[in-house]
Amino acid sequence: MTSPKAAAGTAVLLLLLLLLTSTIAAPEASKTIALDSMPLAPAAEDAASTTCVGSLLALSPCLPFFRDADGGTDASSAPEGCCEGLRGIVADQEVCLCHVVNHTLERAIGVDIPANRAFALIGSLCGITLPEDFLVTCASRNNVPPLYACPAPSA
Repeated sequence: MTSPKAAAGTAVLLLLLLLLTSTIAAPEASKTIALDSMPLAPAAEDAASTTCVGSLLALSPCLPFFRDADGGTDASSAPEGCCEGLRGIVADQEVCLCHVVNHTLERAIGVDIPANRAFALIGSLCGITLPEDFLVTCASRNNVPPLYACPAPSA
């Protein structure tokens, strides 16, 4: 049986995915209306690469590790698929992990992500090494892409 908190975390992740797909999948007709009076929306690839929500969805398998930080989940092993997701983020958009450090992701999905547990997962359990200046990069929020982009209001 799934706990209400687990269901809420999953629902929020699905909502973020829906938000991402709705903001980057603009219909073709909307790109051609009044071209001379307004700029085109960014291409789907541009919108997806300038936010972190798509990359951070790879953390979904890690949620039980964070959600049950009070002892419900074995802290000596990572959930199945979690390390693979982390490796993908580090390879593609490492700076997006700053949303874990800066607690942005935590506020967005409603699941506490203790920093010490996140770093134990990244380093000790998954064997991933982050650059020495990672925390400095995260402290300068200008270097971190937004978690997601809000769609522009329609006219």
